[in-house]
Amino acid sequence: MVEIHHQVGVKASARDVYNALTTLDGLSGWWTRATGGTDVGEQLQFHFGEYGVTMRVEQAQPFDKVVWHCDIEQGEWKDTGVCFDIVETEDQVLINFSHIRWHACTEMYAHCSTKWAVFMLSLRDYLETGKGRPFPNDIQVNHDDT
Repeated sequence: MVEIHHQVGVKASARDVYNALTTLDGLSGWWTRATGGTDVGEQLQFHFGEYGVTMRVEQAQPFDKVVWHCDIEQGEWKDTGVCFDIVETEDQVLINFSHIRWHACTEMYAHCSTKWAVFMLSLRDYLETGKGRPFPNDIQVNHDDT
């Protein structure tokens, strides 16, 4: 199994980071505008054009950690997990991101790793300026990107 890891430091409070990861307004401000479900609920739906994914919230520990399980029937994201560890330091909050339980290092894995980096920077911008770059306004990494 392979994993994706990224880290960004933000000038924001752990509370603001947690809210950006657990509320519909927060999630739609940095990942995709097409976000549904319930705030800190059992399931969240995310749509990227024709592609959609449902995440089951496994853990939402205030100001510390958010963990999702990907609930799709097939595809490379099936049974993967997404983790956000929130670490408050003296001068910033670190967001340690992991997308775990990938079955193989494929072209989709490489694409998603790059896209997660794009979205982590979008999250940083959202937290520091109030304006992220969620899908469909995110940075494109190739010419047919969705």
